[in-house]
Amino acid sequence: MNRHLTYITFGTILLLGHFLLVANLYVYASDAPSIAFSSNRDGDYDIYMMDINGKNLQQLTDHPAHDSAPTFSPDGQWMAYNSSQDGNDDIYVMNLNTKVSHRLTNHPRDDLNPAWSPDGRWIAFVSERAGMLDIYKIQPSGANLQQLTHGDEKNNTPVWSPDGQFIAYRAFKDPAGIYIMDADGGNQSRLKNQPEPGWTPAWSPDGKRIAFTVVLGGNYDIYTLNVDGRDLRRITRNIASDYSPAWSPDGHTMVFWSLWARNYDIYRIDVNGAVDNRRRLTRHPAMDITPTWVPTGTLSVAPTAETQTTLWSRLKQSIGD
Repeated sequence: MNRHLTYITFGTILLLGHFLLVANLYVYASDAPSIAFSSNRDGDYDIYMMDINGKNLQQLTDHPAHDSAPTFSPDGQWMAYNSSQDGNDDIYVMNLNTKVSHRLTNHPRDDLNPAWSPDGRWIAFVSERAGMLDIYKIQPSGANLQQLTHGDEKNNTPVWSPDGQFIAYRAFKDPAGIYIMDADGGNQSRLKNQPEPGWTPAWSPDGKRIAFTVVLGGNYDIYTLNVDGRDLRRITRNIASDYSPAWSPDGHTMVFWSLWARNYDIYRIDVNGAVDNRRRLTRHPAMDITPTWVPTGTLSVAPTAETQTTLWSRLKQSIGD
């Protein structure tokens, strides 16, 4: 009887351990977003990934050329980025499961700053192929290239609205600043009530607000504004410079890069908290820039001890109940 009970107990422990491992991976993949960014810490710019606390750093690209500006497919299985590995900047796409990349665009002029659409059907990007920086979109297969802007001045840094119907971007025409257009390039209009011409727009997950960088008094700070031009809010207040905000999937926080500590690092900030409640995520003498959020559901960063402890507590509570 005792031996039979011992076997049952041992089997239960093995089964629980297996369940813990599977559930740990599942919970981490589902609940814990990651942050991707570019860094020249190895002498050239490569793309890295870390958890939301700046831990568990993982290198995604490793090439002597410059790789930067990552953006992810909605399902988290693919990453688009620009790379100069063939002599000039083109857009590449990486399968995150195999870490194998293929070249999406192939033009002697630079293609930069990709942005994946929320439905996964398009990648917007910037190109000099018509002689001026303009915004284009292309399908991830490389088909159906379309030019969206046709300006005499530069247009840069496209970002999709959450519903995929609009694109915000930075236009250098007069008046310069953040503009919004339809996804086919129509109905281009300037975002109202920008305190100064904005840079690097980022659309909030609920579609109601746009974050951007503004130069006031010689400093670069981050502001947010309703899409209709109401309710201007200042997010950072710093004598240094803050750039390129990116909203978290839940809309509560942002990541950005900053010269705050006399070095370019990645920071995280609570959008609804006190002004400048920033937290520094990277501490490296190199330049860490262009952060973005990786869609949840991607097993991209190894589970942390904190994640494992949290899950084990959940399991023990369930067993106790």
